[in-house]
Parts: sequence; structure tokens; C-alpha cells
Amino acid sequence: MKAGILYNDKDIRVGVAPDPQIKPDEVLVKNLSAGICGTDLHIYRGEFHARVAFPAIQGHEFGGVIEEVGAAVTQFKKGDRVVVDPIISCHSCPACLTGHINACRTLKLLGVDLDGGFGQYVAAPASHVFPLHDSVPMKFAPMVEMFGLGCHVLLRGKVQPGESVVILGAGKLGLSVLDVLCHSANPGLTIVTDVQPFRLDTARKLGADYAINLEHEDPVARVMEITHGEGVDCVIECVGHYHEAAGGEAPLQQAVKMIRTAGRIVTCGLGKQLSPVHFKTLVLKEAELIASRVTLGEFPRAIRLMAKGLLHPELHVTHELPLRDITAAFAQVDREDARTIKIVLDVQQA
Repeated sequence: MKAGILYNDKDIRVGVAPDPQIKPDEVLVKNLSAGICGTDLHIYRGEFHARVAFPAIQGHEFGGVIEEVGAAVTQFKKGDRVVVDPIISCHSCPACLTGHINACRTLKLLGVDLDGGFGQYVAAPASHVFPLHDSVPMKFAPMVEMFGLGCHVLLRGKVQPGESVVILGAGKLGLSVLDVLCHSANPGLTIVTDVQPFRLDTARKLGADYAINLEHEDPVARVMEITHGEGVDCVIECVGHYHEAAGGEAPLQQAVKMIRTAGRIVTCGLGKQLSPVHFKTLVLKEAELIASRVTLGEFPRAIRLMAKGLLHPELHVTHELPLRDITAAFAQVDREDARTIKIVLDVQQA
């Protein structure tokens, strides 16, 4: 099969890879659409050497049609439209045994630790495959994983209807969380911060009540002004690696100041930097600092929301390219193009 193969740091191009062989409890998926994620970019830049061995076939946001089913698989047939949950857990470590399979001690992901969706075919456990509703165009299949992340983040943050929420960062993750928040969680107030006007405009289109440009306004002061000095119920940090503006603060520093007393902070960005946090303020507020990692069974919910037309994948997917252009696609993501949110690859066009 053809595949987008990462041969070394920043060296990704189309090559030939062996066709996957399935086990009795697996299915062979003919990949049609795969998204380039922030994690893919970190791998491309050489930040995952401890987990990713070259040559590697990335891509953990993908969907397609069933090409073949294993002998023990009864719930799928050839031609079914599907998406794949890439999380492979051991189901025997302390985290898994207490229901946190997304925090598995030996967690593996298709497209990170194992071959993924940038190959034209992938072998996946049938238990990790979900039917994609006919109303959802295949080009938006990669957004199921992103919206699943949004569902999980809001669950971790215990966000309730009518609450006030700030999302720090209007990138791929932040906008996905915002879309799910605005159109399935009934917030009372939503505020988004970023430095890119295009992304802030997208946030407004997705339903944000306020979109704060960090280069023009002090986000903490503006949030306190909007909330009349009270602060918000929940701050969700989706920035990860950040570029600190002159005189600015790290996202988690901002979050501690933005929340109300007894408020909540959810952090899900995967930045490498150490973030200074004023823990005295956190303690005096008796606030909660919560981490959120990948998904925990939210794929069906995300699919249902998409099938009902409640979410807006067309605002997230800014570019559609054939797999043969994967080198250029990664270069575009790597230079952090201001008008690029999600690039989706047509995997069969190699």
C-alpha cells in the first residue's frame, strides 16, 4: 500500500509499506480521510523519539470503509463506513482497572506507537471501530476524534448548563472544545483567548460570546471586567506550548487568576514548558486543577452530535489535500500558518 511515511525528523513523504494483516478480532479499514493533529506535528518535529520509531506511519484521526473483517467479527461487514478510536490500553494496570483506560500505564495509539491513518489501510480492533452516520461526509471523519476530545474535556471539567467558561487557545483543540461546549452543553458565557485574528473570528462563528486578542488586551483584566470581578466557573487551557508576550503570563498563571473562588481549571495542552502557578491563590480559592488526556469512550457521543448537525466541522477543516501532498501539508502546519486550523488528507489520492 501507499502511505505517508515519516523517515526522520521533518522528513515525511509518500512511500510503500506492507499491507496490514488482521487478527480474528480485527477489521481492515480502507482509509479515506485522515487529519493532521498537533501531536502529529510534535512527532514530525522530533519530540517523540522515546515512543516513535522510524519509519513511522502517523495519523490517529481517520475514517474509511471496512475492507475485510476478521473471523470473530460479527458486527461489521465489508463496505461499512467507520471511524477508529486509536487508543489501545492494556486493561490490567491500576489506571485501566479503575476505569481510566485513557491513562493506561502502557497506552499505545494507532498513528503514534502503531501504524495509523496515513496508510491506505490499517488493521484495527473491531472493539475500537464505530459506524459513521451516513449524514456525515467522510472528509469530516477525522473531526470525530477532535469532538470526542471536546466531550471528554467538558466531562473532566464538570461543566454544567448556564456556567461561564474561558477557553485559552483557539487552535485545533480549543475550537473543538468550544464547538461542543456551545452546541451541546448550554453555557451561560463563553470567552476565548488567542493571538490569531482568523482563529478568533472562527471562535465567534462557533458561538463564543467574547474573543480576546492577547496582543491587544490583558486577558485576565478583560475576563474580570466581563464577569464584574467575579471570575468564571471554569477555565480550559488548550494552548500547550506557548509564546509568552512581553509582560504576559503563562496560560495556567492566567487561569488561576480568571477562575472564581471554588472554580475549576482543566489543562489539556501538551506543552513542554514548565508553567509557574501561584498555588497560594489556588489554595485560597479552594480551586480544582484537573488534567484531561485523549478520550474515554466519547466517540459515539461525538458521532451523534455530528449526525444531528449540531457541530460545525466545516469551520475547522480549512484545507483538504491529497496524500501525495503530505510533505507540503506538514510544512504548512509546521510554519504555523495563521489561517490553517485542520488539514485533512484524502488518503487514497497517493
